[in-house]
Amino acid sequence: MITDKSRLRTFRRSACERLAGELTSAKGGLCMVHGAGSFGHILARKHSLHKGLSRPAQLGPVARVQRDVRELDLRVIGALIDSGLNAVSVPPAAAARFAKGSITSFSPDRFTDLLDIGLVPVTFGDVVPDSSMGFSICSGDLMMARIAKALKPRLVIFCADVDGVFDRDPKRDRRAVLIPELDRRALSEIRRSAAVNADVTGSMFGKLERMLAIARDCEKCMIVNGNVPGRLEKAVRGKGVVSTTVLPG
Repeated sequence: MITDKSRLRTFRRSACERLAGELTSAKGGLCMVHGAGSFGHILARKHSLHKGLSRPAQLGPVARVQRDVRELDLRVIGALIDSGLNAVSVPPAAAARFAKGSITSFSPDRFTDLLDIGLVPVTFGDVVPDSSMGFSICSGDLMMARIAKALKPRLVIFCADVDGVFDRDPKRDRRAVLIPELDRRALSEIRRSAAVNADVTGSMFGKLERMLAIARDCEKCMIVNGNVPGRLEKAVRGKGVVSTTVLPG
């Protein structure tokens, strides 16, 4: 969405600036989570960082990935501030502790303290200290799940590069049909080939499973195409938009 995942450290500035501008339509408190994209996944996958510490040679890549995702986060923060949103960064390790690739404790006050005074907390996917693995990967989705559980937001919007969830991979099959409402039954009926693409944060099916859980902790959870100008803005404003609504599961 905001990076070219096939090219190392490649930022899509115009896309990020447009999405930041569309977020200014949000009413009330706003919290943002973004992925690491090509600033994190390429090196993390190359050096198997998602599997934890197995050799000293991984420590250099851990440091570089942390540096790179913070550079990406600063660019996102800059786009938000330039759009008029008072955004501040909250790295995952500042709000959570990790073991076996999962969050073992979470401090929502890192977010609520900022929201209470009108700031926009921004967190992101990152490589984090892990008490059992040395380090692990914390995805943006994992942080979103814990934030939703703690804050019970009115609306959760995931931006994708397609119109929502389809019954098969829309990039490979023209017969793909958009699923307007995704529940557990609908997920079980999706062709597995529709979710073969995976990164160091797991398969697409794993991400959809997490969205079903997130939907239990908010009034509405939806997936929109962030590449189509105006879609995110309409969703934020509560307007009808081509999307998939994720139902609690």
